Amino acid sequence: MCLIAVAHQIHPDYPLMLAANRDEFRQRPTQRMHYWHQPNMLAGKDLEAGGTWFGITADGRWAALTNYRDGRAGSHHGASRGQLCVDFLHQNQSAISFAEKVSRQHFAGYNLLLWDGIELIYYSNHTQAPPQALAPGIYGLSNAQLDSNWPKVEKAKAGMQNLLQQSPVDHQHLQAIMHDGQLAADHLLPDTGIALAWEQRLSACFIDAPAMDYGTRTCISLLQDRHGQIQIKERDFDQVPSSDQDFAFSLTT
Repeated sequence: MCLIAVAHQIHPDYPLMLAANRDEFRQRPTQRMHYWHQPNMLAGKDLEAGGTWFGITADGRWAALTNYRDGRAGSHHGASRGQLCVDFLHQNQSAISFAEKVSRQHFAGYNLLLWDGIELIYYSNHTQAPPQALAPGIYGLSNAQLDSNWPKVEKAKAGMQNLLQQSPVDHQHLQAIMHDGQLAADHLLPDTGIALAWEQRLSACFIDAPAMDYGTRTCISLLQDRHGQIQIKERDFDQVPSSDQDFAFSLTT
């Protein structure tokens, strides 16, 4: 993913509300969300490297990943970052234990959010900070550290905060947060070491950069209610008009 907003354990009816956009070069081969068998999870798939950006299991464990953008760093040819989500969901260990283990491995810059049913853990390999257990709250993550002051991160968090006042919460509202294509003012742009034209294009929640063959390809919205019912909508923007697919299941114990 490239932008994630999460309301974690603060809504009385929905302990998990999540909305996320995946931005990618349009030519990169991708499979939409589907049920995998090894590991047993629901996730999209990067057909070039084999990993995923978001996955969830039948018992509600989930993992989400964003790349850390640093245009000043050299190229990295290590293992696929998307494999981290697959490995976590394939193993039956706590999120904190997994994050502590992968912190010693070598990948290009990434951010991870991991939920093991008990704790939500954030970890980035771009800093020396240890994995962090997140308290109930609203969090935003893009291609910098958690809750960075990037305009689109602040906008996504504000949108999620507004949803707490609405009833009922639905996928239309969650998806609308992510479908904001307004660019940030130049003086608010981060300096990540890439060209200004790229920085401008990437500042929107929803990215459409046809000249660069790049943009938001999918949006995922997820609601988990207090009874353990999961509802997921994936909107695919590779097709015109965009197409949706929906998944629903009850958490296993």
